[in-house]
Amino acid sequence: MTDITFKYSLLNKVARQEVNDFLDFLMQKQKEKRKESLSEYKKKILGVTTWTDSEIEIFRTNQQ
Repeated sequence: MTDITFKYSLLNKVARQEVNDFLDFLMQKQKEKRKESLSEYKKKILGVTTWTDSEIEIFRTNQQ
């Protein structure tokens, strides 16, 4: 990390702005990936089946 800080301090103002812009770009890209995975997770959750009371009753009977 100190290498990055040192190299950053050697850059001129314009080059520092380019580095900052690139970092912003990478962070935005990372946020978009997170949103995609959240929507995929929501789709998976919606695909989960629910059991009816009669199906649950089978387990209760077997448990006794």
